[in-house]
Amino acid sequence: MIVFLLKQKWVLVFLLTFLSTAMQAQTATISGIIKDKETGQPVEDVVVSIEKTNNHTHTDANGQFSFIALRAGSYEIDFNRLGYEKKRVKVVVTETEATNVNVELVFNAKTLSTVAIESDRPVSAASSAYLTQMDFENRPKNSAQDMLRLVPGLFIAQHAGGGKAEQIFIRGFDCDHGTDVATFVDGIPVNMPSHGHGQGYEDLHFLIPEVVKGMSVFKGPYAPQYGDFATGAAVQFNTMDTIETNLFQLESAYVPTVSAVSANRAITLLQLPEKSSKVTSYIAADIIQNRGYFERNQHFNRFNIFSKTVFTINDRSKLSFSASGFGSSWDASGQIPERAVKSGLISRYGSIDDSEGGTTQRNNLNLVYHTNLGNGEFETQVYSCNYRFRLFSNFTFFLEDSIHGDEIEQGDYRVIRGLNAKYTIPHQLGKLTNTFTLGTSFRADEIENELWHVVKRERLQVRAHSFIHERSSAIYLNESIRFNSHFRVELGGRYDYFIFDVKDQLPSDSLRSNYSGYNYQTLFSPKLNMIYIVSDHLQFFLNSGKGFHSNDARSVVQEKKNHQLPQTWGAEVGSIIHIGKQIACSGAVWWMDSENELVYVGDDGNTENKGSSRRIGIDASMRYKLYSWLFADVDFTLSKNNFTENIVGKTQATDSNIPLAPVATSAGGFTGDFKNGMEASIRYRYMANRPANESNTITAHGYTIVDAYINYKIERFKIGLVVENLFDTKWNEAQFDTESKLPLENKAVDELHFTPGTPFVTKVIVGYTF
Repeated sequence: MIVFLLKQKWVLVFLLTFLSTAMQAQTATISGIIKDKETGQPVEDVVVSIEKTNNHTHTDANGQFSFIALRAGSYEIDFNRLGYEKKRVKVVVTETEATNVNVELVFNAKTLSTVAIESDRPVSAASSAYLTQMDFENRPKNSAQDMLRLVPGLFIAQHAGGGKAEQIFIRGFDCDHGTDVATFVDGIPVNMPSHGHGQGYEDLHFLIPEVVKGMSVFKGPYAPQYGDFATGAAVQFNTMDTIETNLFQLESAYVPTVSAVSANRAITLLQLPEKSSKVTSYIAADIIQNRGYFERNQHFNRFNIFSKTVFTINDRSKLSFSASGFGSSWDASGQIPERAVKSGLISRYGSIDDSEGGTTQRNNLNLVYHTNLGNGEFETQVYSCNYRFRLFSNFTFFLEDSIHGDEIEQGDYRVIRGLNAKYTIPHQLGKLTNTFTLGTSFRADEIENELWHVVKRERLQVRAHSFIHERSSAIYLNESIRFNSHFRVELGGRYDYFIFDVKDQLPSDSLRSNYSGYNYQTLFSPKLNMIYIVSDHLQFFLNSGKGFHSNDARSVVQEKKNHQLPQTWGAEVGSIIHIGKQIACSGAVWWMDSENELVYVGDDGNTENKGSSRRIGIDASMRYKLYSWLFADVDFTLSKNNFTENIVGKTQATDSNIPLAPVATSAGGFTGDFKNGMEASIRYRYMANRPANESNTITAHGYTIVDAYINYKIERFKIGLVVENLFDTKWNEAQFDTESKLPLENKAVDELHFTPGTPFVTKVIVGYTF
């Protein structure tokens, strides 16, 4: 690895030397700042391109851009960003001259025809940042969960009173609570390795949706900046640097099945202090009380607070600091067996063990410094998280303990410290315009995990107790080479290094082994992405690479000879197409082979390794601007998912189905933006039946759900109505094949256990801006 890095260093020196030589004859530059015309705030990620050349760049977090090594002459520069009207400016430069161009863009969230396809980054057709940002602007967002649903092909399921992290499904993966989806908020990782409940546990409930300005999505293991858990996808949420108006909003939901108000929410956003040219600051608070739609009150309570301050040091540098606090507690009705409902023992919204539930807290501190060094961009970040978690669950009822029952308590208490840094350098190699990015990251988790056998939340016996010291560090690089205005190649690589140190706190005996141990694992992951643009209306791409998700430290230290992280190979080929000025379509055929498959085991709430697997699928999306006020979208996925004999091997002869892996999904709807201040949306989501176990003898039931939303703004007031499950469909949200035993049964039964999905619910929203 050291030799490899040294070689890369000499390559970089060569490129910079060549660049400096080339610049001696071409010294003219163009630079400037792009701002929102209405708000005056910098606009990030604007595509800035010089007409009839292969030169293009993007504005940074300060809205800045620059072109170097230009010949004297006249240039026409296009400024293009989704959600803004396109603008062209003519500029004349002379030798040795530095020309400044400042531009204001007009915001228009419904624009589609003004955005040309650009070869700005490696994208997946169904996960393109292009489509995702469009969806973000045009769809209602009522919660952090709703924002996850903006990812094409991503489905979620909640099965613990609203407080537990959602179960995630994407690209043939049942990701449990995040094992194969890496999620970040302003660069802070959300996933938690070696978690007390599940590997990569991803609780996004600390995020207040009203402070999110956008999101980036990368499906597959193709982006070098993302490492652990970024196999199915990586999702990055970015919060606003400033708010334009203060907001106070109240929400209340009613469920006819319980004839009661099921949820109340209050949200406020306040500028602190008044905005200035050098400092912007705001605070947001979110309070939720939720009874739920179950027979038993779920007593879900959550409080979120978030604050962000941005210091503009000068025209080239800024510093941002954010802090957030989050706490919640809840009861849960748990996963119930089908036989209990069919026999009339309980209703769909009843429970077998009503003592399930939990508590969780998370506090984040985040400091980010961004500056322009020469013509490059440098960003460094330090963050800290404090986390507490307790969960009470009973999956099997009286299968193991016929007297006290099988309820367990899982605990996870940790402190996280981390550092990220990256440097992006634009340069020219002959007539080629290239961009080189070098980045690094470090993360340290100090973890205490517990597992108890309990009855009605009272502890009976400790089953596991460990202290875990987990360290991960990485270095990545990416070279973007534009051969001409049509063809671009990205060559990237990432090297990850993990240290696992486990100290088992329980004594070993004849029935139990001690799980203390130490191990390390490494992996180098190459990436290759190619983009070919036929025209402004047609783009083809091929993405490929290797990625991984780490395994729980307690299992890693038992395999002392294994020093390689479990790898996943993947590739996809597809295109993005504009049809006329109103339709954008995309499609991709993808393949993914995983060396190590973790499968949920319902009888004890843990996972077990089922070996290697293969997934093959198709993703397709379409966005259609029917009229100036009406926008339509649809996403569709198909996948075939099987266990294999070994990585890149044949399908197993028997029991080859991956339990709960989605095989067909679709989501879409219509969104209207009327000139009188009214917005409306109606949306559906569909998931097909799928195997619930390896032999496909039990089926997880599919569903189709329709939701509706209407919002009316008049002056400073906002009034909205949300209807979830418009047709009151009876559907199962979370589903598992579980062996369980009820109190009066003589033997265990293996069948489908489920958490019922949301029935017909109405929610009223009233907001005031000032």
